[in-house]
Amino acid sequence: MLNKIKSRLSTALRFKAASSKTESNSKPSLDKPIENPSLLAAMERVARDGSDEAKDALLLQLQQADFLAAIFPDELEISDGKNNESTIEKGSSFGVLSSRSEGKHFLVLFTDWKALAAYTDKKVSGWVLPSKQAWAFALQGETYDGIVINPAFNALPLERPMLKYLAHHAEPQP
Repeated sequence: MLNKIKSRLSTALRFKAASSKTESNSKPSLDKPIENPSLLAAMERVARDGSDEAKDALLLQLQQADFLAAIFPDELEISDGKNNESTIEKGSSFGVLSSRSEGKHFLVLFTDWKALAAYTDKKVSGWVLPSKQAWAFALQGETYDGIVINPAFNALPLERPMLKYLAHHAEPQP
């Protein structure tokens, strides 16, 4: 079942429009589409053989991935600034695509736009989340019981204990 969780920003968020430069290797480039072929291969390998080596490779790829969350920009208040910089104002709200299954509530993330389009035909925008930010977002408060990656095909559910493990073992960003 598709759900939309409404989030309200308690502080303003500042962001830049895509440019040809990336500030560091830990931040996703907005100039190219989000793709995670190594993560997809690791997910398929675990589904096929489930070996410890396959699971270790999956954990490594999960930590290196950038994900897409589908958002509904219901009431985003965006102001333009200098140098292609914009601010999402305090008090803005947006919906985040989520799913309920067996009484549990999951944040839905995608490895790429193709996976997102296979899951929903609703009009959504994409929110790019590096893995460390994805774990932190899902763990804040009690809204989510976990994350499910690519729910339309070869879904990978990650419940809170695994998210806590991943968050604890995430490499610090420079």
